[in-house]
Amino acid sequence: MDLREHLLTHGFDHIDILLIDEHQNQTTVPDITLHKITELEYKLYLDPETIRYHLQEEDPYFVADQTDDDGEVKKVKGYILEWK
Repeated sequence: MDLREHLLTHGFDHIDILLIDEHQNQTTVPDITLHKITELEYKLYLDPETIRYHLQEEDPYFVADQTDDDGEVKKVKGYILEWK
């Protein structure tokens, strides 16, 4: 099961994702409609093998390795911000 499927099975549909890396740099990926997107990991530059899910938390998130434009791998935490 990929990131998109995990989010859909936990009831998420229209979300933003707040990514925070190990150096506390923040990026928001806005306006994601999960049933209209494929390969979410690829679009976020995440290594699918490293994703750990924490979707049952009060503030749901995932942790994964992300490759930046320079090819450097860093740990990121992705908070799920749901549209109501």
